[in-house]
Amino acid sequence: MHSASLSNNEGIVFILDGAGGSGWTPTVLRHILSELPYEVHHFRWGHGYMRIIKDLTNRDNTKLRSEELAALIRDYRTKHPQRKVYVIAKSAGTAPAVMALSQLEPDTVDRAFLLSPAISPAFDLTLALGATKQELYSYWSPHDHFWLGLGTSLFGTADGVPCRAAGLTGFKRPEDPQKNLHYAKLREIEWTPSMLLQGHLGGHPGNSMPPFIRKYVLPLLI
Repeated sequence: MHSASLSNNEGIVFILDGAGGSGWTPTVLRHILSELPYEVHHFRWGHGYMRIIKDLTNRDNTKLRSEELAALIRDYRTKHPQRKVYVIAKSAGTAPAVMALSQLEPDTVDRAFLLSPAISPAFDLTLALGATKQELYSYWSPHDHFWLGLGTSLFGTADGVPCRAAGLTGFKRPEDPQKNLHYAKLREIEWTPSMLLQGHLGGHPGNSMPPFIRKYVLPLLI
């Protein structure tokens, strides 16, 4: 089954690449999602190929792009109220993704997926979770030390905090009981040795491997 024959009948998937825009994650996702009846929109939020530090440290750009993405999602939902809306973001691209979600009305997006989020563990996901109708999935690994340990400690996470990122440690739940109610929608998928079978060795690229996407992401879009 190929998307060309189904012509965007059932919804849309917004994809955001990591810092430096290598294009690997969007390419993998486009190929696999072509089997589903969804339009795929690669939202380019960064400064260009290999401009990793610029993408990670230009907070004004991240904020601006998040506003643009929120407007795109809101417009699509207004025009197609019955269709599915998904967001999949990788690494630093999770910052404009969750910031965009935080600007949307409740239940605007069906599900969202954060692959190796390069944002701080204490980032407040309350509004982003409120905008998500079902679940927000975060895929993290305690072995992603180079990019999400050393890298974000030196240059800061994509939301501007010099620390180990949530993609390495998982997210910190808020102490506020009201906010914690929203966190019931957060599903954190920690790396396990069994994921070696899907090409995920525990490092940063692992959850962008095609076998991993097929097993751990694709079923949640069907």
